[in-house]
Amino acid sequence: MLIVDFDNSGSVVSPSGTDPLSNRFAEVEHAFHAVARRAAKHELGAVLHFDSPTKGDVPPVPLSCQGLGRLRSGLQVPSDGAGSSALLPSLRQAVKLAETHPQHAATLVVLSDFMLFDANPVAALHELAAFPGEVHAVVLGSYMSADAFDPRITVTPIQREDPPGAVARALFRSLVAQRPGSFIADAK
Repeated sequence: MLIVDFDNSGSVVSPSGTDPLSNRFAEVEHAFHAVARRAAKHELGAVLHFDSPTKGDVPPVPLSCQGLGRLRSGLQVPSDGAGSSALLPSLRQAVKLAETHPQHAATLVVLSDFMLFDANPVAALHELAAFPGEVHAVVLGSYMSADAFDPRITVTPIQREDPPGAVARALFRSLVAQRPGSFIADAK
């Protein structure tokens, strides 16, 4: 089960933010679509937003062509979202999803600049590292270096000048990580 968690704060979505054109949504959809074409019934996808719960949250659905339609509904800034920079509400939702699907190996992919406004950002990152599954931090921009994360967290930095598809490639790596024999070549 892959859970994608989006930061929709101003430092990400504003014109001077790390993803002003919201390309991360289109690239996540592209990665989901690539996996859905060869779906396995046991693979699930879910979408959360830092403002969780929101209308944009999508509970786990099969990563299939039919499930992709449901996932698409969450691949945008939710109309009832406030643009929160706090990770913990959505992280705790992700933990609940993992705990209610114990038969699935859970992977949480957080797309954020990690300019967190949680009461204690360091504690929030420790709680992220304790997620009951794999954690992949896709760091949008250069605010946080990979050294700031617990070694249990896979970190992929994405810069504004990176080529189109960088987010999709990062997400695809997490989507297929549990598939036996999967290999993703590094971009050139």
